[in-house]
Amino acid sequence: MSNSTDNLVAAYRQDLNYWLERKTEYQSALNVLASKGGNNESAWKLKGKLEAVDEMITHLQRKSGI
Repeated sequence: MSNSTDNLVAAYRQDLNYWLERKTEYQSALNVLASKGGNNESAWKLKGKLEAVDEMITHLQRKSGI
């Protein structure tokens, strides 16, 4: 691979790591809400964020060749 391609893949992986961390945070928060019996607007918003994060992760995995 060329240096610019290597740099691009490295950037995708850095972004991927960021989004994987967000997914972990959102999932943890959702688990806390669920343990408290919460099925409210906050849980609904977190589920939406998790779906969006999953889509971003899939996109970045494709782009980086992972």
